[in-house]
Amino acid sequence: MRTSIRLKILGLTLTPVVLILVTLIGMTTYWASTYSADQLYRKVQADLSVAQGILNILEEKDLSTLNQLSQSRRLKESLKNSDSMRIAQQLYDYKNLHKVDFIRLLPVEGMGDRLLKENSLAKIAAEVMQGQAQVGLQLIDQDEIAMIEPDLIPTMQIKLQVTPRALPVRKSHETRGMFIRALQPVVNLQGEVIAVLDTGRLLNRNNDFVDQIRDLVYRPGTLPAGGIGTVTLFLDDVRISTNVPQEPGILEQGGLTRALGTKVSYDVHRKVLIKGEGWVDRAFVVNDWYISAYKPIEDLSGKRIGMLYTGFLEQPYTSIYHQNLIELIGSIAVVTFISSILVLRSAGLVIQPVRRIHSVVKAVKAGQRKRIGMMENHDELSELAEQFDTMLDLLEERNRQIQQAAEFLEQKVQERTQSLQDKTRELEEHIRLLQATRAQLVTKEKLAALGELTAGIAHEINNPAAVILGNMDLLQAMLGDDAKPVEEEIELIIQQVYRIRALINNLLQYSRPGEYTQSTAPLDINQVAQDMQVLVRHTLEKKALHLELTLNAKTLIEGNTQQLQQVLVNLVMNAANASTGPGHIWLRTSNWYEAGQLRGVLIEVEDKGNGIDADTLPHIFDPFFTTRDNGTGLGLSVCYGIIRRYGGDIQVVSTLGKGTTFTVYLLSEAKFTNSDQSTTEQLLASLSEVQRSQQKTNNG
Repeated sequence: MRTSIRLKILGLTLTPVVLILVTLIGMTTYWASTYSADQLYRKVQADLSVAQGILNILEEKDLSTLNQLSQSRRLKESLKNSDSMRIAQQLYDYKNLHKVDFIRLLPVEGMGDRLLKENSLAKIAAEVMQGQAQVGLQLIDQDEIAMIEPDLIPTMQIKLQVTPRALPVRKSHETRGMFIRALQPVVNLQGEVIAVLDTGRLLNRNNDFVDQIRDLVYRPGTLPAGGIGTVTLFLDDVRISTNVPQEPGILEQGGLTRALGTKVSYDVHRKVLIKGEGWVDRAFVVNDWYISAYKPIEDLSGKRIGMLYTGFLEQPYTSIYHQNLIELIGSIAVVTFISSILVLRSAGLVIQPVRRIHSVVKAVKAGQRKRIGMMENHDELSELAEQFDTMLDLLEERNRQIQQAAEFLEQKVQERTQSLQDKTRELEEHIRLLQATRAQLVTKEKLAALGELTAGIAHEINNPAAVILGNMDLLQAMLGDDAKPVEEEIELIIQQVYRIRALINNLLQYSRPGEYTQSTAPLDINQVAQDMQVLVRHTLEKKALHLELTLNAKTLIEGNTQQLQQVLVNLVMNAANASTGPGHIWLRTSNWYEAGQLRGVLIEVEDKGNGIDADTLPHIFDPFFTTRDNGTGLGLSVCYGIIRRYGGDIQVVSTLGKGTTFTVYLLSEAKFTNSDQSTTEQLLASLSEVQRSQQKTNNG
C-alpha cells in the first residue's frame, strides 16, 4: 500500500464516497433507531397511562358503589333498628354483586380504636372518622386479614422465585396482600358518622385485572409478528398479578405459566422503588428484554408499596431494525464496488507522472539536490513539477538565511540574558540594604523616644508610690484591729504599690540596659490567671462582660509572675475593648504538646467582638501601632516582647465581625534572649504596665 500509487489514487477517490456513505449509514441508523425508540417509548408510556387509568376506574367504581350502599334507606333503617341479620344479608348481596373479596360494617361505637389498631388503616382513621370517604391501594398483612376474611390467606400467599438480574430472595413467600380498599362513612340525617363501610378487592393472583388491561392496549395488530404485550402489578418488587410468561413464549400457547413470585430487575428496583421515579426504557423482564414502562404506586397514606408495569417484547422490533440495516449496508457495498472498478481503470493516466514526482521528493528528503525537470505531458502535472522545482530552490535559499539569522539571534539572546542577570543581582542587593537601613532608622528613633520618657516617668511615679506605701503602713498601724474588715483590700493596695515600685525599678534599669537582670521562677499559670481576675474585674463589670476561665494546664512553666500577669491583663483588656456589648470573654489554659512531646503550656483568650481586618492584622504587634483614639500602641507589643524573651510565641486568628482568638505558647524551661530588641520590648512592657496601673487607680 505504501508503494502503490494506483491504490493511493483509489483511496483518495473513494474516501469521500465512503465517508459520505458511512455518514449516510450512521445518520440513517441513528435516525431510524432514535425515531423508532422514541415511538416505542411513547407507546409503552401511553400503555402505562391506560393501565393506571383502568386501575383508577376500578377504585372509583368501588367507592361509587359503596357510596350508593351507604345512602341506602334499607341499610340505615337496619342500623337504626340494630337488625344485624338484615345488615349481614345486604352486605352479602353487595359482595356477590360487585365481586369484592370482603365487606364489613364497623359501628361507630369503638370504631376509632379498632381502626387505629389495624396497621393498614392507622394513618387514615382520623379522616374516615370525620366523614371523609377513602379509596386506594392498601397492603394488609396475614394477621390482619385473618380477623377480616381468613379465607383469603391462601390466595394472598405467593411463593418467591429466584430471578435473573434481580435482588436475592430473602424469604420463601410473600404473605401480604394488595387490595383496592374503599371506606365509606355512613351518616345519619344530622350528618353524624354512625358507621363505616369497608370493602377490599384482592389484587394478588387477580389475572382478570392484568388481562383486561393487556387485551385493551395490546389488541391484535398493535404489535409485530411474535410480539408479546404484558401487564404486571408489583407488591414491592414481587410480581403478584401478571401475564408475563415464566418461559419465553405466549401464555395461550403450550400451557406456559405466569411469572408470579418473580422479582423486578435491580436497575428498575433502584430507580422506581428506591428513588420514586418513573421508568420508560428497555428492561430485562424475567427471561428477555422488553420495552418497558414502570411507575411507583402508593397506598392511602402516601407510602410507596409497589409498581405498575406495561411492556412488550423487544426482539421483534430488533429483528426488523437489523434486517433494514443489512439491506441498506448491502446496497451501499454494491455501489462502492462498482465505483472502485471505474476508478482503478482511470488511475493509470496519472500514475506515471506522480511516480516521477514521488522519486524526486524521496531524493530531496534523503538530502540529495535533485529536481523534476520538464515532463512529456503538458498538463497540470507538468506545471506542478515546474512550480515544485522553483519551490525547492526558494526553500533551499530560505533555509540558509534562517540558519544565519538563528545563529546571530542566539548570540544576542545570550548577551542580553547575562546583562539582565547582573542588573537583577545588583537591584536585589540595593533593595536588601535599603530595607535593612530603614529598619535600623525606625528602631533607633523609637529607642531614642523611649529613652527620653524613661527617666521622667520613673522619677515622677516613684515618689508618689513611696508616699502611698508609707501612709498605708501608718494607716494599718493606727487602725490596729479595726483594720481587719478591710485587711484584704489593704494588702491588695500594698501589693500593687510594690508592683508599681518593681515596674519603676525596671524602667530605671531599662535606661541602663547593661545592668538589666531577669528574675524568674517556676510558676503555675492557672494561679496567675486566677489572680489576674481581680485586676480586670472592675473594667469587665462596667462593660457587662463575664470572664470565663477553663484552666486545664497541668505543668509548671518558668517565668516572672508580674510579667505574665501583665500579658494576660493586656489580652483580656484588649478583648473587652473589642467587645461591642454584654457578653463573654473566654480564657483557657492547657498543656502544649508538639510532635508528641510536652513543651509547656498554651493560653487562649477569645472574644466575640468586632475582629481585626486583614490589612491591620500584620501590624498589631508593632510598637505605637493602634486603632483606638486613646490607645498608646504598646500593649500587644509589650506582650509580644515578654513572650518572645521567654522563648515562647504568640499568635492571633481573627474573623472580621465574628471575633478574635490570641494564643500564647510558653515553654516549661524558658530560653531567654538578651538582644537590643528584647530590651526595647521590656521597656515597652513597663510603660504599658504603668499606664494600666494608673487607669485602674482612676477607675477605682
